[in-house]
Order: sequence, then C-alpha cells, then structure tokens
Amino acid sequence: MKKFDAIIVGAGIAGLSSALTAVNSGMRTALVEKNHYLGGIAQDCFHTYICGLFQNDRSKPFQIANPGICSDIFKFLRECYGDKSLVKIGKVETLAFIQKDLWGYFSKHLKKNNFTFLKKSKCIKVMSENKKIQSITIAIEHGTQKKNINLYADIFIDATGNGYFSDKTLENNSQLGGYCILLDGCLNKDLSLIIPYTARKIIKEYELNEYLKFITITYNFLTKKYILKFSVKNHEDVETCQFIYEKLNKNIKELSQLKFIKASENIHLRSYSNIQANTLINHKTHDRDIAVKSYWPTEKWDINKGTQYQYCKKDKPFCIPVSALKDDKIHNLFLAGKNIRVSEQIHASARVMGVCMATGEQAVINALKYLKTNNMKALRL
Repeated sequence: MKKFDAIIVGAGIAGLSSALTAVNSGMRTALVEKNHYLGGIAQDCFHTYICGLFQNDRSKPFQIANPGICSDIFKFLRECYGDKSLVKIGKVETLAFIQKDLWGYFSKHLKKNNFTFLKKSKCIKVMSENKKIQSITIAIEHGTQKKNINLYADIFIDATGNGYFSDKTLENNSQLGGYCILLDGCLNKDLSLIIPYTARKIIKEYELNEYLKFITITYNFLTKKYILKFSVKNHEDVETCQFIYEKLNKNIKELSQLKFIKASENIHLRSYSNIQANTLINHKTHDRDIAVKSYWPTEKWDINKGTQYQYCKKDKPFCIPVSALKDDKIHNLFLAGKNIRVSEQIHASARVMGVCMATGEQAVINALKYLKTNNMKALRL
C-alpha cells in the first residue's frame, strides 16, 4: 500500500502539467502511465507545434491565453530557440518545439522527493465509497511479469485522454484519429500537395476507404524532420496506412529519398469521455467561474473536405468553466485534458496541447481548493 496526496492517471501533456502543479504545491504526487514514455499522443505522434497557447490577436501577437504553467513553458522554449519558435499558421499562432526539450523540462522539474513516476503501469481497479475514490489498483510490468499495487490518495485526476474513470466513454467519429510516420532527410521540393494528390489516386485504384485520402506532411524546421500523418477510424487502419506509404514511396521520388525513422506505436482515436450534450459553454460565463480560455478554432469533420475550422473572435474565446474540470458524481475526482466536461462543439478546441496544459494545471488548483474546504489532514501545505 502506498499513500499520496494526489494520484494522476495519464502522463500526456495534461497529466504532466497536473503533476508539476501538484509537486510545486508541496503535494506527495504519483503519476501513473501505461506506456514507457512521457508525453502521450503528443510524443507518439511526433507533435512539433504547441497549439492553443496564444490569443491569436493581431494587435497583440503571441500573447499567452492562460498565464501560469503555459507562461513558464513558453518562456523556457523561447529561450531555447528564440523568436523563430513563434510560428503563425494561417490565422492561428503556434509555438514550435523539439520533443526532447519539452519532455526534458518536465522530467527535470519533477525530480523531487515528493514525486513518484509509475510507468508501464495500468490502472485495473477503482475502489469507491460514499462518492469518493478511496484507492486504485495498478498493474506494473516488470519484464514478463506483472505486479499489482494498491495506491491511496485524497484526490485523483483523470488525464488518461479516454476517460478511464468515466462510464460514458465512446469513440467519436466526428473527427478522425491519427497515425504518424517520422522521416529524416533534406528536400528542395514541397510535398504538401503532391502527397495527398497521389494518395487519392492510390485509394481510388485499390478501392480503399475514402477517409484515408486525407494525408498531410509537415516539416519540423527545428529538428529537420518530416511527419507524415494519416487520418484513421480504427486500429485495423494501421496495415492500410503502411500499404499507402509504400505506394507513395514508389510514386514520389522525393518521398522515397527520406529515411524512415519510426511510426506511432499506437493508433490514436479521438475518444470523447465526458461529452456534455446539454452543457452550453458560452462567452457570458462569469469571470469567477472561468478556469481556462481557449482561442483555438473548433473542428468539424466533412467527409468530402476533411477537417473544417470555425474560428472564434479575438474577444470571445471559448470559456471553460471550473465545473468542467470536476466529475459530476465522484467528489474527489478531477478532470484534465480531453476528459473535461465540455460540449461536443468545442471539444476539439479544448483538446489541443496549450489548452490541455492549462486544464491540467487548473484541475490541481481546484483540487487544492476542495482539500482546503474539506480540511483534509493529509494535505501538508
């Protein structure tokens, strides 16, 4: 048996932000992650830009939307790369980064006596009583063996991305999931048009699913690497993605010159764990009730055109209320990242990295308020 003040499940960008906030608040913190690495989807899909970090206001370029941990990470990465990390893509502002630098930042700041990282650990059981989680059981992998451990805490934060603690989880196909391939090399030709054009011909020739035609390639100018991204609906699409990649290589000389480094270890579907169909997240929410503001556009899937964006006005961001970060049944369960309780309309706006960092931080801040209100003795602050 191990006792903590806070247990966070999921070590993606939201869970890492929760963990760092908890540790900096003096809480004995455990971070549980089923994979062997930090960073979740952002790591496995080779993300190169932090989206949702800024206000997208032309009169005040690259202004942080949610001060706090977002400001700290912005300052650190800008010191690493200078102004070249500030990248505007179309109407939105983003921050370019190198994977090892971002995850290294979290690793460095989490190396404290009150922090425990449990990797390759899967939550297999939740024990609740009187509308509170008392403990969770995790299975930790040690080579070919597994060991079960019971963990106790005063608060729990679900940052899994798939709503492990929720009974409402469903896979939502209003947005497609992703599968990526990382490539290395130097090209003098832009492949952003020829790749989807050629992919469409391949898909038509071999009578593959139409949604697979939405393939993009992006270039990370900081690492000098390319990311080929496939839009997918299910885990069976991996084989087809690899088939399309092989055909693209045969048809596009420049693509074949790029060296394959690795592919995503998993297919990442967009599971909506806590969709609140009747929750209206509007712009008139009282300031005291606002936890996070998102200036990132909402996304809607069009079967013929792919992802379509709806932009918010600079003075009317999506306001995510405090209540969105709290489970509606379990008193000591808080939510971060993709698990927050928002309407489907803005879910795509709230799930980008910059907003996930802010919800991860705010989940802990509101958990602290809960502990203080309930005079929890275990809290050593």
